[in-house]
Amino acid sequence: MASDKSFHLEVVTPEEAVFKGEVVSVTAPGEEGSFQVLHSHAPLLAALSRGHLKILLPDGTKTFFHIGGGFFEVSHNNAILLAESIDPEQEPASMATP
Repeated sequence: MASDKSFHLEVVTPEEAVFKGEVVSVTAPGEEGSFQVLHSHAPLLAALSRGHLKILLPDGTKTFFHIGGGFFEVSHNNAILLAESIDPEQEPASMATP
């Protein structure tokens, strides 16, 4: 169920759809550094580097992946992340909350 603070995200690789649903935020490894996307973000097309992907769901659950680069597009509260490769992972120490 969508809330007024969430947006729709799809995470896909050339082989499969990995995630599809409503999220509160996404933190991704951009070519120029890590960035975060929230509801009502301005349109964006960004190249991604190898690194950690963090997805925050509306219920507060966090999901983590390690991606092997790709692209991320945001427009009108819809986002798609095209990853060259992706693997689920535990919360990386670099993303842990104190």
